[in-house]
This record gives sequence, structure tokens and C-alpha cells, in this order.
Amino acid sequence: MAVLERPVPAKFWLPQLEPFDGLKNLQDHLNTFKTTLGLQQSPDEIMCRSFPTTLRWAGREWFTRLPTSSIDNFEQLSSAFLCHFVGGQRPKRPADHLLTVKQGERETLRSYVKRFTQETLEVDDADDKVQLTTFKAALKSKEFVISLAKNPPRKMAEMLLKAQKYMNARTHWQPS
Repeated sequence: MAVLERPVPAKFWLPQLEPFDGLKNLQDHLNTFKTTLGLQQSPDEIMCRSFPTTLRWAGREWFTRLPTSSIDNFEQLSSAFLCHFVGGQRPKRPADHLLTVKQGERETLRSYVKRFTQETLEVDDADDKVQLTTFKAALKSKEFVISLAKNPPRKMAEMLLKAQKYMNARTHWQPS
């Protein structure tokens, strides 16, 4: 049966996924989509018809330029998607990249936390110990470093929570 001729099942629900915009991890997007629709045991044709709803900007533009009736199954669509966008994906960086992320002299802790967190998303295989070590090594606030030494976090999530509490306490103590 042709992709566009397959009726949508009555109990089908469209997954609410973060749209792929051409910049995010395409393999992760594809895997998340397949897993989510796999839970509904969606036929191949429905997967093909649903996939463009998870695309925006460059992703949607690519899809709309596909020749009509050029896709027969989801494997074909997946392959075309990967082939088109794989060149635009930045390769993951090694864990030692985090050593280059340092808090600027006048940078707020809030800004540094946000930037460091973004950078960890670009790194392949950065475990908690690497993240903790590199994060602490680049801190400029001596007060915060001293507070961490008293009760050191063991996980990066703990570190981020401590940073949030420290930032909140500093906000409340400063005069308006």
C-alpha cells in the first residue's frame, strides 16, 4: 500500500517530540521517533506520514522538497534523512574539551553554569567525575569553591543544585 493511501488508525496519537531543526542530533531524533511510534506498533506508512510533524526549519524544508511518491517505507525515509543531514552534524568533542571551558573574570556564576552545561552536551562520554573536576577547576568565585570543599558534591547534578542554591542565596543577600 502506498504511504499516502494508508488510513491513520483511530487510536493513533501523534508523539510530542522536540522538533528536529537541522542542528540537533539527528540519530537521536530518529531513534526517539522510532521508539515512540514503536510503542503504538505503527505501520510503516503511518511512521512515514507522521515523521514530518517532528521537523521544523531545515528539517521541514528538506522533507517538502522530497519528490512526491519517492518514499515507499520508513527505512527509505530514515536513510534519506540521515544522508541529507549527516554532513551538517558537528562531531562530538572529546571529554578534554571541557578543560577549555572556564568562567570569565567578570562572568556570573549563572552564566558560567549555563555555558558549561551547554558545552557538556557537545562532549562524548564525559562522566560525572570529569564534569565535576573541570567545572570546579574553572570557577572564579572563591566563596563558592570554599563552600564546595566543605561538602563536596559526588555527582554533577549535585553540583548544579549547589550552584543554584548558592546563586539564589547571593541574590537574596544583595541590596536592591
